[in-house]
Amino acid sequence: MAGLSVSSVSRAQEDIARDYDLAAQDLKYALRDVARQSGLELVAASDALRGRRAAALKGHYTPDEAVALLLHGTGLTAEISGGTVYIRGRSEPPQSAATGGTADRLTDIVVTGTRIRGALPASPTITQTQDEIRKSGLTNLGDFARSLPQSFAGGQNPGVTVGVTGETNENVSSASSLNLRGLGPDATLTLLNGHRLAYNSAQQAIDISAIPLAAVDRIEIITDGASAIYGSDAVAGVANVILKRSFDGVSATARGGASTDGGDRQQEYSVVAGTTGARSGFIVSYDFERDTPILAGQRSYTNATFPTTTLLPAQRHHSAILNGYWDVDSALTASVDAVYSSRHSATVQPLASDDYADLGYRRTPAVRSYAISPKIEWALPRGWTATLLGTYAEDKTDLNSRFFSVGALSFASTGSYRNRSTLIELNVEGSLMTLPGGDVRVALGGGYRSNGLDANLKTERAGGTTPTVQFSKSRKSYYGFGEVHVPIVSSAQEIPFVDHLSVSGAARYENYPGMASVATPKLGLVYAPWRGVELKFSWGRSFKTPTLYQQFLGYDAELVPASYFGSTSYPASATALFLVGGNPDLKPERASTWTASIVVRPASIPHLKVEGSVFHVRYKDRITQPISSYEGLLTNPAYAALVNLNPALGDVGTAVGDSKSGVENFTGLPYDPADVVAIIDSRYLNIARQTVSGIDIAADYRLEFASQDTVTLSGSASYIHSKQELTPNTAAIPAAGVIFNPPHWRARAGAVWDREAFTVSAYGNYIGGVTDNRSIPEQSVRPMTTVDLTAVYRTGDSAKALSNIEITLSVLNLFNDKPDRIKTSAPYYPAYDSTNYSVVGRFVSLSVTKHL
Repeated sequence: MAGLSVSSVSRAQEDIARDYDLAAQDLKYALRDVARQSGLELVAASDALRGRRAAALKGHYTPDEAVALLLHGTGLTAEISGGTVYIRGRSEPPQSAATGGTADRLTDIVVTGTRIRGALPASPTITQTQDEIRKSGLTNLGDFARSLPQSFAGGQNPGVTVGVTGETNENVSSASSLNLRGLGPDATLTLLNGHRLAYNSAQQAIDISAIPLAAVDRIEIITDGASAIYGSDAVAGVANVILKRSFDGVSATARGGASTDGGDRQQEYSVVAGTTGARSGFIVSYDFERDTPILAGQRSYTNATFPTTTLLPAQRHHSAILNGYWDVDSALTASVDAVYSSRHSATVQPLASDDYADLGYRRTPAVRSYAISPKIEWALPRGWTATLLGTYAEDKTDLNSRFFSVGALSFASTGSYRNRSTLIELNVEGSLMTLPGGDVRVALGGGYRSNGLDANLKTERAGGTTPTVQFSKSRKSYYGFGEVHVPIVSSAQEIPFVDHLSVSGAARYENYPGMASVATPKLGLVYAPWRGVELKFSWGRSFKTPTLYQQFLGYDAELVPASYFGSTSYPASATALFLVGGNPDLKPERASTWTASIVVRPASIPHLKVEGSVFHVRYKDRITQPISSYEGLLTNPAYAALVNLNPALGDVGTAVGDSKSGVENFTGLPYDPADVVAIIDSRYLNIARQTVSGIDIAADYRLEFASQDTVTLSGSASYIHSKQELTPNTAAIPAAGVIFNPPHWRARAGAVWDREAFTVSAYGNYIGGVTDNRSIPEQSVRPMTTVDLTAVYRTGDSAKALSNIEITLSVLNLFNDKPDRIKTSAPYYPAYDSTNYSVVGRFVSLSVTKHL
């Protein structure tokens, strides 16, 4: 049997009618959509569905009626039992004679975390549909990413202000990125329909907000290392944004909103249009948004900061997506995904007065990105499938930072980062053999990937232009992978204390010519002692390649007096070379991860799912600039590996000769190589270690009433404990629960009430407090708790001119909770932790959508 698993919990009663509005499309996708909307699980024979089409479905039906209409004329029959829809040919036995448990059934849909159809991964998975995201009051994927308890709002995000610490905590282009476990935005891999996108700016992060929410079907997130499946960057996990496959008609939305404390006035307009034919379909979507800034003068807790300081940048954003497919024949399908995004933003930072022109700067970055990903799928004999796919993507960030002094332009830092990504991959997937527990399925494949970065930065002054960062580099990789899923025991075998049992394994080999070769394995186990309880375990290794910026930035050789480092044993003429910048000898970062989970769906409480996970990440060879203190540096044993005392003249010559601009002399004396008593290496190095462990808890429960009302309750919480060693000889320092790092606890819970034309939702969000350990005594930063309310009204078909209109009113942070004040090291730094706590405050928005 092969099936389409659309819900891990049976959520709906089987005799309750609801509204359906589905375009004509492939039968398997139509059945999947009906099952998802009805809260049912769908099981079907793959061969029976292949090549079949379903007519459009529009009206008020029970799930039985909706499925019957879709199957009309196909010769297939349906049975709904125990929250599952079973589809079969007329000669097939009923479900009681079939294989039985969910874990035994194979699907036509490949879920994130595996390349095998139907092999649900042993790693925990978070799935959110577009409808669920909108019902919670969120309007873009950037806000969704920041709302996840498992993701840290620091890293590359538009709300991160100046004055924070951490190498990846900076707002370069006002992009938004996922940052699972707080391991950095470059350690979470973000995909679009399974395709890679181009990196943004100098960091290996992906701008998830470049994808318009209107085009999204759902987002799937694996909170576990997955390099054995996807390669580099998947250390903390993988997010896969899955687009709508079919859509008939036009849907247009207008939205306006603003913060009640001032600023962040938003205007958004979006349109989605599509058509589905007998053998093809396409969708195009476009979204435009304009947001005004939030300034320090608009918030009470930043009243000591210059009022015109930007806390949240102004933005103007265009994004568009085109995706389509064509069934060439019953065995061959071609499809393509294309995305385009353009973003402009502005930030003002005064340093001496309220007017940045007296002393300060204004930054106006602009980002343009696009990607095109064609794919061809062949249905091979005996149920095998071959896929050939490719991607070309670019992301160009234009930087323009102008520094003013005494009312005039002092200098300008301008230039761009242009990222390029090319990928081509061929893979096959199918059944290798049949065991009593089911089919042993494998996936095999390989490909080629290239990433490039053109960095062109310069400083413009009245006297001329000086290049600061100039390089154009690329990195190629060749890879092969294999994955196997083995169902050892199925429910149909009726073995005591083993409802179902399966194991999985994956391995990937990548060769980066001139840098390294990396092999990463992963193992998984799913064991259900009895129906309704699943135990899962996964273990694997992951890796992340150094960014091209870290590797090819080049470095500076700074000549400073040895006394600068607290050394008194050298003569006054003694000097030291301090090396800072890029390092061409960097190697990939490496991590080992394991996750153990339990999933409970008690038969005594229908429609309830509870899941708990314990995870551990051991991350080594992390790339960092490790020196955090200069006092006593030449004699401190913690930095002994970074200091070359009494270097040979040849070492001094090499260090100066390989630097970007020779020696930069800050001693005030002539440079004499013989006077150099130490070379200090503070370039990017593979030297740090980090451990992360914690727990995730999630619950989901749905109630349905005879009045056709439904109430869905959901909640999730995450606890994280993390420590980092900057060098092998330094003590571990906290990397969670302290300022500008993830808090130990984050949680989100909500309730959604649906009644025909109405939906009302309420969500609560908790972001734990942190410790400000930058001074003695340490100070506690209080947690932040917010409540979000959303109400939706739909007019339906009978309202004639006002038919098919959806009106949404949303209030985020209803009680207007505010960030706690913190100490600042400079008067122009905002006095709150911008990596954890939002500056927006209460936000009210109204949107109107018309479906044609």
